[in-house]
Amino acid sequence: MTGGTKNVKVSLIALTFVILYGSGFVGGRYGLPYAEPFYYLAIRFGATAVILFALILCFRVGWPRSGCVHLIVSGILLQGVFSVGVFYALYHGMTPAVSALIIALQPILVWLMVSVVTARRVRLLSVLALIGGLLGVAITVYRGLESSSGLTLTNVAFGFLGLVGLSTGQFYYQMKNPGAHLLINGFLQSGSSAVVMLIGGLIFEEGVIRWTPELLLSELWMSVGVSIGALSLLFVLMRSESADRVASYFYGVPIAAGLIAWPVLNQRPTVSEIIGFAVIMLSIIVFNRSSRPPRAHHAPAVAVDSSVPATDRP
Repeated sequence: MTGGTKNVKVSLIALTFVILYGSGFVGGRYGLPYAEPFYYLAIRFGATAVILFALILCFRVGWPRSGCVHLIVSGILLQGVFSVGVFYALYHGMTPAVSALIIALQPILVWLMVSVVTARRVRLLSVLALIGGLLGVAITVYRGLESSSGLTLTNVAFGFLGLVGLSTGQFYYQMKNPGAHLLINGFLQSGSSAVVMLIGGLIFEEGVIRWTPELLLSELWMSVGVSIGALSLLFVLMRSESADRVASYFYGVPIAAGLIAWPVLNQRPTVSEIIGFAVIMLSIIVFNRSSRPPRAHHAPAVAVDSSVPATDRP
């Protein structure tokens, strides 16, 4: 596969991931009023694990001899801790705008992790692109910030908990590189997250669940479309791209969430949101171009970026 063809393929995978992942914020809001967050997530991750286990048996996928612990740890961080932080903040009144702004720090946090661990040279254009992406998110959501009645210290803490879970989970996964089959990967991560969510529900919640069509539809989409579809694409990206480049795609999630909320929740994008969308897209393009290693006629010795799996390095 030539470099140009590979870049197009990665871009299409990234675009599909952003759309599916962004739909999760809308899908969560659609069903969250009918169940408490821990129980909502326990149902979601449990259903995902059951579906993936059935597919594993159907396709006779072999179990890995090692790496299961890394999958479980990264899954609890990447899926469990992230989802608890975001969903609990939304459940207690934080607006999606504030939540999106907090999560928008994720590309910067992962970029800092990669830069420290790999000790690579910092490029000014990459820094400006990351700041531009954060600015684009702020422009997109600032109207939502004006009506942030749920902006309490507890909700902000939950928001940052989700940020830390997402960032450390992604970085840990790419550093350890378990390399398991995607079905095994998803099953272990979702199954372990479901257990943690159920324990959290039993300890902190009352178990109030209203089995409405809205809840069932929301759980079905979050289990299949997001936990299986979007996260499988995320794992594909994490196996072929560096951690900071993958993280930069999360800037596009508010765009997808905003556009999907238009027909589903009747939330029409404003002019400021459209401007913010454009700034975000430009920042993603600039960052990915600036973080791409320069071409050379000769083969110079370069530092290895440990956030890309060894089997996928050129």
